Parts: sequence; C-alpha cells; structure tokens
Amino acid sequence: MLHLYFLILSMMCSLSPSERPIYRHGRLATALATVLSEEGPLFAADPELSRSAALLVAVSFRESSFDERAVGDHGRSVCAFQIHGGSPALLEDPVLCARTGYRMLKESLRMDPSHPVAFYARGPRFLGDEAQKLSNDRMAIARRLAKSAW
Repeated sequence: MLHLYFLILSMMCSLSPSERPIYRHGRLATALATVLSEEGPLFAADPELSRSAALLVAVSFRESSFDERAVGDHGRSVCAFQIHGGSPALLEDPVLCARTGYRMLKESLRMDPSHPVAFYARGPRFLGDEAQKLSNDRMAIARRLAKSAW
C-alpha cells in the first residue's frame, strides 16, 4: 500500500503543489490508497491500480481541490468528492468519503463506459452534453496523471 500512497501523493502534488505535501494531501492520499487496496481497481485492466488512482485523484481535484471538508451546492454536497446529499460524517472521515466516491464512480463506469464520470457528475442527466463534458475533463486529467498506464 505504501507504493500506492506515494503514487497518489505524487499525482496530487502534480495538480496542487505544496511545500508540505504530506500535511496538505496526506490524509486524503492515505484514504484513497486504503480504499483502492481494499476495493480493488475501478477498471478491469488495471492491476497496478494506477488508472484507478488517477481517476480518483482527478475527480477529487475537480470536485474540491482535495479539500476533505468541502461543502458545496448550497450545503447539499460534502467532502473531497462532493457527495450530493452525503452525510456530514463524510466531512470527518476521509476514508468514508473516498469509499463513497469510489463506489459512486464504479457505478458511473457501469452506467456509461464511454463517459465514465458522467453519471457521477449529473446522476439521471448523465446523457446530457454537460455531464459528458465533465466526464471528458476528469478523464483527460486522469489520463495525463497515469499516462504510462493508460
């Protein structure tokens, strides 16, 4: 898991540099590494988990700039993954937040493999242009982060 933690931390630092990366990104990086280690890959052909890590990093970056205590959508979305209608407990537990985001992304991948983040981003409106643009953006970031693995 340590290798995965440092991979995730380096991806996070490439998107949001910090003089104190472990202080700034450490808890969320640990949560993402824990969830991926326990749940396995988001993608079928991802034994190293680098593509899955890149997608989780890309989504949490776009949703909250890695802010574990982010609240958005007029108080309706919470944590680093901006879980719509999520429990306030997600703000206190980065592993719970990461696991919830992971499971929602897993479902989103199943719903629309051609736009893997569309359902995550817009729920029932996942077939619309806006949802597909959001998905394309998150996937482009993930591909850049895991270029050698894609």
